[in-house]
Amino acid sequence: MKMFSEKRSFVKSFCAVSIAVMVLVSSLVSVAAAAAGANKSTEKNNDVLGLSVEGAPTVNVVILDNNGKKQAVLFPGGTVAEFLELTKTTVGKNQIVIPSLNTKIADDMVVTVRNAKPVEVSADGKTRTVVLSYGRIDESLRLAGIALGSDDILSVKRDAKVETLEKVTIQRVTYQNVTTTEKVDYDKVSENSDEIELGETKLARKGQNGEKKVVTKVKYIDGKQSDKTVVSEKITKKPVDELTLVGTKGAGSTGGAGTFTDSNGTKVAYSAVLTGSGTAYTAPAGSGTATGVTAYHGGVAVNPNLIPYGSKLYVESVDGSFVYGYCTAVDTGGALMDGTAIVDCFYDTYDECVNFGRRDVNVYIIG
Repeated sequence: MKMFSEKRSFVKSFCAVSIAVMVLVSSLVSVAAAAAGANKSTEKNNDVLGLSVEGAPTVNVVILDNNGKKQAVLFPGGTVAEFLELTKTTVGKNQIVIPSLNTKIADDMVVTVRNAKPVEVSADGKTRTVVLSYGRIDESLRLAGIALGSDDILSVKRDAKVETLEKVTIQRVTYQNVTTTEKVDYDKVSENSDEIELGETKLARKGQNGEKKVVTKVKYIDGKQSDKTVVSEKITKKPVDELTLVGTKGAGSTGGAGTFTDSNGTKVAYSAVLTGSGTAYTAPAGSGTATGVTAYHGGVAVNPNLIPYGSKLYVESVDGSFVYGYCTAVDTGGALMDGTAIVDCFYDTYDECVNFGRRDVNVYIIG
């Protein structure tokens, strides 16, 4: 429109002079017509020119854009259809006019004529044939009065040319924020207590779950949920940790007491820890041990001079990658007595023993 602003100013100035001439010509025509008895014809001519006896005429500058070819036209008033008729603009079968033919002309209005074609448009659960102007499909849909949201999904690219299309599908994308209340799990924690015997535990406080308010942004495509993203989370009720007291009473006399965290995440107190080489062994079902009990998974061999029989132990690799777990000292062996190993873990099968192999381990004495 900017390209026509100077032209419009010129046209307006020219129009003022032209009107004066037209008034004079109109007056002469009116006198001649009166003499010829054609008053009605004169009134009609005056109406077309937008002239009146009582005052200056109203003249609109209208831009006619006919498939990209633009021109400024003086038009006194009327509808788009009348404007096209006055400018002798023919609208073909496969063309559209914007705005509609019955729209009233206004000053500075742009009347657009475009080549067009029928395209099958599916949207909002309906399929219909719409005559769309040539050009980008997104702009043509807008000109045709079909709303297109920025997130809506087209079956073709938004800059696809209407000239190449036969049909297009629009999927409506909407969003909704949903607020829910969710549970916050409590943690299990432990503390050492020298008032409780070594190896014993006591539940000091029960855990209580908390609550949090979660806002989720839900995406819908044509009314069906497609995706969701958590937008925010806010704790509305803090959880209360479950507290377990771990007995350390009597552990101080060894000088090596402390705590470790087992594979379940529980802190456990120990009276001493030995670090060295660990091995594994197996035996036929029903085989006995040095203490007289039948060999079983969870019974291990030790040097009883270092670790007394019946001691409760926990065995894991030094790097924490392998856990044998809780066990009891029930057996012994040559490797244990000569110091080449500090523990020999029993397994039911040979393959399990091979899997354990020989590795550096920590042997915690917990009872």
